[in-house]
Amino acid sequence: MTKGTVAIVGAAGGIGSAIARRMHKDGHAPLVLMDLPGPALDAMASETGGQAFGIDLTDRASVSSAFATAQQQVPTLYGLVLAAGVVDNAKLADLDADRWSDILSVNLTGPFLCCLAARDWIADGGRIVTLGSLAGRTGGVITGTAYAASKGGIESLTKSMAQEFAPRGITVNCVAPGAVETPMLAAHTPERKAAMSASTPLKRMGQPNEIAAAVSYLLDADAGFTTGSVLAVNGGLRMD
Repeated sequence: MTKGTVAIVGAAGGIGSAIARRMHKDGHAPLVLMDLPGPALDAMASETGGQAFGIDLTDRASVSSAFATAQQQVPTLYGLVLAAGVVDNAKLADLDADRWSDILSVNLTGPFLCCLAARDWIADGGRIVTLGSLAGRTGGVITGTAYAASKGGIESLTKSMAQEFAPRGITVNCVAPGAVETPMLAAHTPERKAAMSASTPLKRMGQPNEIAAAVSYLLDADAGFTTGSVLAVNGGLRMD
């Protein structure tokens, strides 16, 4: 049975593309796929039968335009998944204000702008899922200051929106991965990646499809009584 439309921001990324494939498998249609325009986004649209929309999260006009155009073509939205993000390893001593602003504009302000643009588009009883990170809880043992701050902010944004959207029956939850095997890990040295695996109780890094499975659950009707939660998918590296 066809399920409702899901918009995935960051659909061409390592985790975002796995989420798009899982949504296609789950029967969500049509898929609204948003990312920086290019071959990767077009290929994902072709693979999943989704509709591609170029978006630049650092540009308010781009976000507004992408969402307005998508809504014209797809009048009703069931789910919104915010999977776009950039990683950065700079600690405070090596971080300047421009880099801080760049990281937060993609990882925190961008998702906020997307939720603002989708506020009246998403249907009552719908779902919003954000992508946080283990760094949002630990302060970023390996990752940098701006990245950790942005992901901590995503958790708070998720909880605040969960309260605001609750009267409409819309749930808002966050999936917080640990280290996941994606191209984004190229920011880390092989030694760091080996240390990540060694320090994880399951002795490995996560796979994108495992994050997509967590997102799939939170989008499902069975998750209707779960909102404002942060679902940790980190191999046991942190157990709250």
